[in-house]
Amino acid sequence: MAAPDILQAALTALSEGRLDEARQGFERVLAAEPEHPTALHWVAVIAYQQGAAPDAILGQIDRAIALDGDQALFHNSRGALLYALGRDLEAAESFHRAVQINDQDGPVWNNLGNALLRLNRVEEAENCYRQALAVAPGLISAINNLGVALKRRGRLDKALICFREAILHMPDFQDAHFNLGELYYHLDMIPEAEAEFRRCIELNPDFRQAYASLAQSLHDQGKRDEAMELLRDAQAKFPDDEDVDFMLRLQFSSVAPAWHIPMVNDEERNQAYDLALRRAVKPGDTVLEIGTGSGLVAMMAARAGAGKVVTCEVLPLMADIAREVVAKNGLSERITVLTKKSTQLQVGTDLPERADVFVSELINIGMLSPNMIPVLQHAREALLKPDAKIIPAAAVVYGALIEAPQLARINPVRQVSGFDLSPLDKLRSPGYAQIDLAADLVRQVSQPFKAMEFDFRRDMPERDARILQVTATSAGIAHGIAFWFDLVMDEEIVYSSASTTRTNHWKQAAEFFPQPMAVQPGDRFMVITGYDNTRIFFRSAAL
Repeated sequence: MAAPDILQAALTALSEGRLDEARQGFERVLAAEPEHPTALHWVAVIAYQQGAAPDAILGQIDRAIALDGDQALFHNSRGALLYALGRDLEAAESFHRAVQINDQDGPVWNNLGNALLRLNRVEEAENCYRQALAVAPGLISAINNLGVALKRRGRLDKALICFREAILHMPDFQDAHFNLGELYYHLDMIPEAEAEFRRCIELNPDFRQAYASLAQSLHDQGKRDEAMELLRDAQAKFPDDEDVDFMLRLQFSSVAPAWHIPMVNDEERNQAYDLALRRAVKPGDTVLEIGTGSGLVAMMAARAGAGKVVTCEVLPLMADIAREVVAKNGLSERITVLTKKSTQLQVGTDLPERADVFVSELINIGMLSPNMIPVLQHAREALLKPDAKIIPAAAVVYGALIEAPQLARINPVRQVSGFDLSPLDKLRSPGYAQIDLAADLVRQVSQPFKAMEFDFRRDMPERDARILQVTATSAGIAHGIAFWFDLVMDEEIVYSSASTTRTNHWKQAAEFFPQPMAVQPGDRFMVITGYDNTRIFFRSAAL
């Protein structure tokens, strides 16, 4: 058989899903013509489809491109490999080259959108998904992805339409069901969210994320026993899944918000918010607050000169207390307390206009509270004026290796007085623990290091991670990492949770290692630090 006939037969086998036969055909072409770009490309792609590591075959795709750089398909394959390797900027560049060569390929536009979305270039990603649908209206994955981009931009009503349409065209599309469930949850349509998460699990019993989200939906509807049973079953099914474990711990540690009283007694925190509001608020401004709690910060905004303050509190009990506090201080005409999530607020209904100043206190001891980033992003996109002042504007998180022998004994709970008390560990708060570096028996065995920075004035990825190098500065046992944060209220005012005052209600946080590590001065560690939609996390391994 002539080489062109062998090539055509291999392409036919490929189109019919007969990968082994196709690979053999392309290899025969290469045996006769080692620099045949099409055969080089497809041998690499089939190897990837059959389990080869993307970095092992990337060079072969590059060879094909060097031989024939005008094939859009080659650049798309290169982008797919780079995307799988997490090299998102390079992936975007390859996909962009592919659409430059052929702008009528919907899946490639979709791939470019995915890479840009990972790079947090959300508006550009949205445009790519729209272009994908313009040239390939039936590309259901692009409809779903467009919904993701619209949700990231705060356009929840349009995102809702996209997810529903994707499911209409493809009823078994599990990602669209999950995305719709997440959106329903943010819109406080909890029964609808529950139904979507259940559908995800029906479609794919191994869809881990759906278990944690379904449990949260059940918990929010008061179905705590059902949520607990679901999570226990999920933990048995996925014993190493951190999200399932975190949600299970959250169920055990769920208690009334007793931290409100020490929080309002935190004078440094109160002063930072008060000063920042006095600097930001102009007479007559509309101020939006998320998470009013006691109503204290809302009243500070009114005292600073706001004409109207709208504040929301999702817990009915706390909202009622806030209304009582506001009324007691004679501010009911200027402050409206709504028992809603911020994602339910509508300009023109709940807010008289987009807000001039936005203030929030969604922070917890580890700085980042669950869903904080998407909540802030929605507020910026849907509820604020473009030049609105945002308080706090940013945050910087710092950490240090610590030796903490007493605290480490119960983080996690194991042996106590010769008895195995590990079942009690279920009651321990998930993730990290609150510590007091000024009072607890804690010794830093490294210099403090900057772990990460957040800018609440701009869009940020909903999850991120990076690797830092930390050097031990003294001998001891490293039990974990303590971390704290600076809240940058504005250009001049900074509140630090490193404060040693007794009224600092946040104190500091610590994440303890599964096993303590002996350290000597000069020992180096790789610290993996990152965040997701629920918390900041640290992982460490000796170099």
